[in-house]
Amino acid sequence: MCVDREGKPSKTFFRRTRLFQQATLLEVKLDTGRTHQIRVHLQHLGTPVLGDGKYGDKSANAELRKQGLNRLFLHASALKFDLPDGQGRFEIEVPLPPELETVLTQLAVAE
Repeated sequence: MCVDREGKPSKTFFRRTRLFQQATLLEVKLDTGRTHQIRVHLQHLGTPVLGDGKYGDKSANAELRKQGLNRLFLHASALKFDLPDGQGRFEIEVPLPPELETVLTQLAVAE
């Protein structure tokens, strides 16, 4: 997808993992690695990242700030890549931080 004539082509894969009344939780996989790629693609699709002051929805962000979301709702849950010279593969998984879990709980309660 190229959302701007001056931008470089990039590819992002989205999978919905949970649907809330006010938001959707997504699993995202990158095929390319452009600056702000996830944020730009989601804005282009009309579903910006919660808490995103640059590409997001200001009124939604203001409402969620009242509920304690003081950052982008982006989290790298897993990172995997091949090490150079065939030295193996690096893999790490990290659970969602408590402050983002709290936001999900509040979104579920609001339904």
